[in-house]
Amino acid sequence: MKRAIISVWDKTGLDEFAKALVEQGYEILSTSGTATYLKRAGIGVIEISNYTGFTETQDGRVKTLHTKLYTDILGRPAGIELVVVNLYPFELKMKEGLSLSEMVEFIDIGGVTLLRGAAKNFEYVTVVSSPDQYGELLNDIKENKGPTPGIRAKFAQKAFERTASYDAAISSYLSDPHSVEIAADENQISLSAVNPVKLRYGENPHQKGIYYRFPNSTFGFKELLGPELSYNNLMDMEAAILLVEEFSNPAVAIVKHANPCGVAESAESEKYARVFARAYNADALSAYGGVIALNRPLDEGIMEFLSGKFVEVLLVPDIPSAPVVELFAKKKKLRLVQYSGKMPAFTVRSTLGGLLYQDRDNAIESAADCKVVTKRSPTEEEKKAMDFAWKVCKHARSNAVVITSKDTSLGIGAGLPNRVDSARRALRLLKEQSREGVKVCASDGLFPFADSIESLKGSGVSAVIQPGGSLRDEEVIAEADAQNIAMVFTGVRHFSHW
Repeated sequence: MKRAIISVWDKTGLDEFAKALVEQGYEILSTSGTATYLKRAGIGVIEISNYTGFTETQDGRVKTLHTKLYTDILGRPAGIELVVVNLYPFELKMKEGLSLSEMVEFIDIGGVTLLRGAAKNFEYVTVVSSPDQYGELLNDIKENKGPTPGIRAKFAQKAFERTASYDAAISSYLSDPHSVEIAADENQISLSAVNPVKLRYGENPHQKGIYYRFPNSTFGFKELLGPELSYNNLMDMEAAILLVEEFSNPAVAIVKHANPCGVAESAESEKYARVFARAYNADALSAYGGVIALNRPLDEGIMEFLSGKFVEVLLVPDIPSAPVVELFAKKKKLRLVQYSGKMPAFTVRSTLGGLLYQDRDNAIESAADCKVVTKRSPTEEEKKAMDFAWKVCKHARSNAVVITSKDTSLGIGAGLPNRVDSARRALRLLKEQSREGVKVCASDGLFPFADSIESLKGSGVSAVIQPGGSLRDEEVIAEADAQNIAMVFTGVRHFSHW
């Protein structure tokens, strides 16, 4: 008689699976809760306490930790050939705001031990760690008189993957109960990412690309229409979402190769399609093939504006109405992606054979709180424009110099090796604009020399916001005074590198 242990929290598909095992000649052992469930389904079960002669203790904390079970599981050959276990849902409970004492009760001990023991002895034992594997196992048993060695090895790897992810979640929670993604301290980092999604390709078509998701991330996205996403799409999607979420008013952010090329925020009672048009026309040449993020629902006016224009990805916070989706479906190359939740509070990337970890840059300064360093103080309208420019500049790659009105980007110079060239590019784009009203300049890092300020002559820029802190700050300030430019120092820089 072949013997199987079944002890599961998630009972999805369990009835049919257990019945099929019985039909294949398996005798089933089970813990009390699972045994009760199977008996109600009319399936014969031997409770593990009867099999071992050891009664469950400590309010159910100790059920399967018994020498007889592990002798049978780890034997060569094994006395128990199949172990079916899924764990207490610790990761799901992390999101429910439970107390520490409540969370501790969802740390599975016996289940993890069963999985690891069975996975170690995969030469003789098949371990099933997810209901998703039931069908594959039954097919292997029926078609190949299995479980075959290939299935046993494959499922063992999945079991170790599951216990590693589970332990990472517990470590993350105990290091920071408010974290739901990763555990990191000065000594080590525990990282687990799951649910791989094959991408169209990596940064280039000859490179393989795969996206893995942190299992408990509160942020999520779903592609609603369009071709499969690429590595570059995802990188630009993050950049666009982070930028547009800086604004509480309706806003639009357009990103190309990780740099913003058009950003606009709503004026009072302005139609969202007009905001979209302002962002797009801020640099229409660069917006071609860009990634666009909205922080309000997509409407027909925006879809009409996009007619005849090529956009890689359009990101929306809500699933659009059916008529809008029908309009969108006509653009075969355009990807429609819905996003929700908050980005993780950290960033991680691989480099030099290891990982770089840092807190995400969630800081943002207000011009009203900054130090005025010039003879002239900024007006209220200039302060509002500087707040807008500073948010845009924060999300441009260094060296970044941005020129804006109070609600629209007018020129963005970013990702260049020196700040003067970034200023020159921003000014060149500014000359292509015809917007009236106040114009201001923002720099993500300090101006080391007065040359960048000198380049603003005749541009109409009347105020500058920058971190300050150069050895030549006095020269920079003097040049601003000479042009009657109001300048404020934030005291905080926002370098950004990918």
